[in-house]
This record gives sequence, structure tokens and C-alpha cells, in this order.
Amino acid sequence: MSIDRRGHRAGADYRRAVDQWKSSVSNRPSFEGFERIRERHLRNRRIAAGVVAATVAVVSVVLVTRAFGPVGGRPGGPAAPQGVILFGERDPVASLARWHTVRPDGSARRDLDLMATCAVWWPDGRAILTTDDASTGPGRPLRPAVVSPDGSDLRRLDAVDNPDLNLGCGDVSPDGTTIALEGFGQDGHPELDGIYSIDASDGGALELLLAGPVAPPRYSPDGTKLSFFDDKAGVSPTGSGALFVIGAEGSDPVRIIPWGFAFGDHAWSPDGRWIVFQRPYGQLYLVRPDGSGLHRIPLELPPGSGALNPSWSPDGAWVAFSLQRDDGAAIALVRPDGTGLRIVPAPEGELQSPDWATPSAP
Repeated sequence: MSIDRRGHRAGADYRRAVDQWKSSVSNRPSFEGFERIRERHLRNRRIAAGVVAATVAVVSVVLVTRAFGPVGGRPGGPAAPQGVILFGERDPVASLARWHTVRPDGSARRDLDLMATCAVWWPDGRAILTTDDASTGPGRPLRPAVVSPDGSDLRRLDAVDNPDLNLGCGDVSPDGTTIALEGFGQDGHPELDGIYSIDASDGGALELLLAGPVAPPRYSPDGTKLSFFDDKAGVSPTGSGALFVIGAEGSDPVRIIPWGFAFGDHAWSPDGRWIVFQRPYGQLYLVRPDGSGLHRIPLELPPGSGALNPSWSPDGAWVAFSLQRDDGAAIALVRPDGTGLRIVPAPEGELQSPDWATPSAP
């Protein structure tokens, strides 16, 4: 069966399942929370669609720990990797996430006391790029900010003087000098939508790299390319799209996977050879930046669970992801070949968007 035919069939199955799910849990807080997130920022519309697809049929984390062990991994499995994982605990009331850090074995968990739409590590782990949602309001559009690894000393990057332009989630160039990020206009200004770059020191030197797409771009490890997710009307499942790669200056956009083959976020491997992404129904896939080598990570999850928002370990030996389950999500780790699956021990919650720092990060 061709990819297109599989996509059409998956779309029909998805719509039927979502209709049944909505009718049975229409008052469920988690669904209402995602709807509020979708209304708050354009980026989160893509995240919400991915979560809905992954949670059409869900299973409790008890099944996961029974299958793979309470601390992750069967006896004799590969040792836990090193580094620090940054992740958000989704708050459906605030329509934001509260950000934490934790080591892969579940130790040294730290609440950063930071509420924001998104957060990612600086390339060397010395800081965190986030969004200054707390200071956003009438006449004060969304802007990125920089905080210390412990969540202190938030500094808003507000050198762009355009009250109609929001600058949201994005990524820092490998040399730490430039930030590429999504930009979207206030109501009535869709002409401002696109991918932008700013100076990492103060948020100035605004440059439009590519008009139209509104999604957080990701830098390649060598800094010469950017990747981003985009969707379009008529693609099934609803909210799904494709990945594109462009030059870091915004040149030559190339679609590297079929339409309807991706949801939400993605990440480059540290050596730049692979991009990991989420396919509809919570499956993890790998593809090379030129579009070759597309294949699924043979991740064996309990029936009904799904993998979202993948991120690589600093050494490229592991992928972290958000494992969607019944009314929540956990942070999980797996090797790129699908082996060594383990859960990062953490309290119950809606744990999403893991991002892995270099081992030198505190």
C-alpha cells in the first residue's frame, strides 16, 4: 500500500476516533486545556493536534512500568545516559507549562519556577531560551527571554520595536550568537507570519528568513541549515504536515517527507545525520536532512500509548520523548534502534517537550 493511501486511511480512522473520543469526554479538563493552548499561540495548535492524535486511545503509566520496569529498562539493560533534561509540566488552566530539569535517572529534579510556552537549552547548557509570557499583554507582544539553568535572572529580549509582531519559540545557533524563531502577527496582521532571526544578545537585528510558516525552527549542528514543521489545508490527519529544511539565511526550502507524515516538534541528531520526528498516532521516525533513509524507530509501546516531542541526548545515543498516557504524560528514553526503553522517574503530570543539555550543564 502506498504512503498516500496509508495516509488517507489513517486520516479517516483518526477522524472517526476523535469524534468518538470528543463525544465521550467532551468535558474532560485536558481537552479543554489543549483548546485554550491552541487559542493562545499558533504554535500550540500544532502541539495540540499531535497530542490529540497520540491520545485517541491511551493507557495508564502502570502498564508502561509493568512492561519496562519501575525505574526504566529491564535488568541488564543499557545504563542510563548522562546529562540534564529540561521538560515542561503542562498546566491546562494557565495554558502554559511549568519548567523543570532532571537527570535521566530521575535524580536532581529541580523546579525552575518558570511558567512559559516553551523552553530549550542554550547550545552549551549555560542558559535556557524561553518565552516571556508573564510580560505579554496589550501593547506588549510576546518576546523570547533568557534564564539561568536554575530558572533565575530572566532577561527579556525586547529590542524589536513592533507591537504587532509576536516572537515566540525557536532555537539558538550552535555558536550562540543568533536565535531563529517563529513570528506571528497580532489579530489582523497575518502578513507578519513567518520564521525570523534575531541577535541572541539583545533580541535586535530582526530579519525575516521565510514568510508564511509559523513553527519553531531548529538549527542543524553545524549552523548552516534550519528545519521547520508546516501544515496546510486538506492534509490528513487534521493538523499534520511535513518537515522542511532551508539554509540558515532562509534560502531554498525543501520538503523532506510526505505531507501528513509529521506532527509537532522534531530534533537534529548531534552529528547532523538524522532528524527525529513524530508521525501521527505517536510513532517516532528518522529521516536524513536530504529526505533519504526515512524509517520508523521500532518502539514497542503498550497498546494505545504514543510518543511526542522527541529530542536527542548530547552524545546521540538516546532519544528522549514525551510518552502520552491516560490523562498525563511521562518522559521516556530509547535508543535510536528502538532498544533500551526506560521511563524517567517523576511525579504524575503532563510532562512534555524534553530537551537534553550537554553533560557540563548544572
